[in-house]
Amino acid sequence: MSEGTLALSDNTPVIHRPLSKRVLASYGAPALPLALVGLPMAVYLPAVYADTDGFGLALGAVGLILTLSRLTDVITDPLIGFFSDRLKTRWGRRKPFILIGTPIYALGIWLLFVPPIEFTTLSWWGFEFSSGYPYLFVMVTLVYLGSTIKDLPYVAWGAELSSNYNERTLITSLREGFAVTGSLLSAFTPALLLFAGYVKPTDAVYFLSVAMCIVMPILVINALVVVPEYPVKVSVKKIPLKESLKVVMANRPYVLLIIIFVFSTLGSAMTNSLSFFFVKHVLLAGDLYGLYLAPYFVSQILAIPLWFALSRRIGKHRATMAAIGWYALWSCFIPLIALAPESWFQAFQIPVVLGFLPADWHASVVLRFESMETGKFLFFIFIMCLKGSAIGALAALPAAMAADVIDLDTVKTGERRAGAYFSIWSMTRKASYALGITIGTGAAVLFGFDSLADPVNNPNSSESLLWLACLYSVIPAMFKFVAMPLLWNYPLTEARLAEVQREIQAESESAPSPTKS
Repeated sequence: MSEGTLALSDNTPVIHRPLSKRVLASYGAPALPLALVGLPMAVYLPAVYADTDGFGLALGAVGLILTLSRLTDVITDPLIGFFSDRLKTRWGRRKPFILIGTPIYALGIWLLFVPPIEFTTLSWWGFEFSSGYPYLFVMVTLVYLGSTIKDLPYVAWGAELSSNYNERTLITSLREGFAVTGSLLSAFTPALLLFAGYVKPTDAVYFLSVAMCIVMPILVINALVVVPEYPVKVSVKKIPLKESLKVVMANRPYVLLIIIFVFSTLGSAMTNSLSFFFVKHVLLAGDLYGLYLAPYFVSQILAIPLWFALSRRIGKHRATMAAIGWYALWSCFIPLIALAPESWFQAFQIPVVLGFLPADWHASVVLRFESMETGKFLFFIFIMCLKGSAIGALAALPAAMAADVIDLDTVKTGERRAGAYFSIWSMTRKASYALGITIGTGAAVLFGFDSLADPVNNPNSSESLLWLACLYSVIPAMFKFVAMPLLWNYPLTEARLAEVQREIQAESESAPSPTKS
């Protein structure tokens, strides 16, 4: 075995050499600018369009529009996945799609968060409604289209960069690390703007949209130039799209991952869509929203190496189970914030927490927060840091497991159809996320929550706020718990994957020279 060649076992080489740090970093880096607006898309979009400091649309209607806009993914995701698997160009199968999808996505983000028009009242068939509703639908659909064109080939490309069980985890972990770093920068932006006098959600997303439009093209082009796209064997027999999807869905470990991911994403969407409203109406700390996001994402970054190390020791599926349990444990503490009196949180008040500071510093810091009850807010940050430490694992490990299951398909068909697999993965993720937003926002409205209410002078009822807290924390954690029994006996372990890859290697060595894409 030549120096630098990866191995499935002590004596079985695989196709690709270990990836250099430069290649790994260049591949993962585009996830950073995507996360700059990924966070606003996840947590700020409902607030931007359904808050008094935003465009003031109805929260339930905004959630429904976000779900309806995902219907296009039922068509576009399988098509992009199918064609990216079969495209033959001198630049590869995946890179042309990424190059086309990136500007479409950037344009959609800009128009979504920085509308060039004033919303007016429209009349249609006797109904009057804000022009913001159809505008939101069109722009979100454009963003999702650009995301599909670039993201599916991008993720499939990453799955094909290595055949090694642990190196695949490293690829997805690094990509997730860049994403979390982008989310961290995105989270710090509102906090920095707060001290500059900007407090509206629309202020933060404006600056983040500008940053994304500048940085993303640079990092995407660098990735396209630096990162190789390895030639793959494409079988002579072409499987039609319908049959291709049937074969994909017959892959049992993959179906298990899809089910797990559906419920996990439903929970994440509920949490993200309601987070701003929870902070504003339950904690009465809407102006400090960015101060919670920053340490939350720091905890994710710090925890990723620990989850990666754990997955090497006990396997990706068992590490994912541990992350779900950790996430659910700390989620259970959040409803206490809506139930317990302020006296329970005295130990978390700013004057107490910062008691170690010199007297002059202590007085100046405390003065800045003297009008706020900070006990609940700092308790919330503490809990969210512990809870958030699991998020990196829940994002990176399932994606790495999805890359593994594609090898089972390769053994059966002789094709490398990462595009088809990740198209279903993406379609399911986006549909589940949109549905989760609808469930979360719709249930909050059903239980009496009004996003346009004044949280101080005309607050929501205590019952509706308690339901908001549960919909934000405990109920999403219950969705994630569905994955536990499915993961316990997950069949594609590291040992089983090594057997599959030996079969692939044997087939490759006995087959004619593959056609280069």
